[in-house]
Amino acid sequence: MEKKILYLAIMLFLLLISSIASIRCKRDDVLFLGAKWGAEEVDYIATPGSINVITVYITPTLANGLKDIIAELHLPKPLTGLNGGSIVKTSHMEFVPKGQILPLTFKVIVPLNTPEGNYTFRLKIKYTILAPLPEERKWEVEFSLPISGRTYVYTELLTEKLEKGKVQNINFNVVYAGNEPVELNIDFQSDALSILDYEPKAPILTDKPGSFEASAKVYCPPDVQVNGLPITITVTYKTLQASGTYTKTYIIPLARKAEVVFTEVQYTTSGSSVIIRGQLVNVGDYDAKYLTVYAQALSEGLTIENPTTYLGTLAAGEGTSFLIYASAERIGKYGLKLSAKYYGPDMEWHETTEEISIEISGIAEEKEKIT
Repeated sequence: MEKKILYLAIMLFLLLISSIASIRCKRDDVLFLGAKWGAEEVDYIATPGSINVITVYITPTLANGLKDIIAELHLPKPLTGLNGGSIVKTSHMEFVPKGQILPLTFKVIVPLNTPEGNYTFRLKIKYTILAPLPEERKWEVEFSLPISGRTYVYTELLTEKLEKGKVQNINFNVVYAGNEPVELNIDFQSDALSILDYEPKAPILTDKPGSFEASAKVYCPPDVQVNGLPITITVTYKTLQASGTYTKTYIIPLARKAEVVFTEVQYTTSGSSVIIRGQLVNVGDYDAKYLTVYAQALSEGLTIENPTTYLGTLAAGEGTSFLIYASAERIGKYGLKLSAKYYGPDMEWHETTEEISIEISGIAEEKEKIT
């Protein structure tokens, strides 16, 4: 009897563990950023009778990252891998931290008898998490890519970087590579960017090959933690003989910058002496190097004793204090200009300024006491 009770207890414990593991596997430890035809630096248009590369972009969402990633790409018919099978494999065994974009590449054969259209692929990966304990998990996602026929379109990204917390335009060239009258309709999608507007909204009509401008007006969130954000452009085309859809996802890098601002600037006076205190804070996401504060009197009668103060490197998110000493010749109001110059990651010098007004009221009283 005791053995049966012990056996049942062990079975219940194992069932509990397996249910917890299955729940954990449902978490989105991985974020799918997009997929495209072509290697990481090269874009392709997939057509029948060609060997192509598919690049899939993913990024870990876990704070402790992932490692030992084994990926399988399940191909739709009639596509095959180089070995003739319907599954193509790749792996990345090194550690991938949270937010780092990982490209996974797969070589695919598009047979001559492949019809034009959109094809759905399924990516399955196994990976290991590191905390709280090493554990193997699984994740999968489906995505679609187009295979073009004789008439096709493709796009070129013109915008190089995005800035956090700003409204900006992402610009494209839409290229038509056919030789018959066509109607092109353009649309944009992004799960990470807010698309506020886009152009052109009206169809593009042409009867010869050409390149056309398109743009999406987007807002980039200020608190994103990844190195790049995706945007998908979709071009639907119609000719007298065929119709199709071209879809491509671009990962646009986020610009890193140093941005120094003045905070809590104030002054105190004692007779003719003035002390200006303040702080500089780097609200950017990159170091501000060779940071120097300059003080300039804007009124006659105000003498700056230390017009230049070198502060060195100010790391992202950090602040530092400074002191400026000055003296006034008489009672009255004086203007003072503060400027902070620093060297940013774009290999350019940047400057931020602030002007303050100083009021001196105690010089006469001080002289009377001395007399």
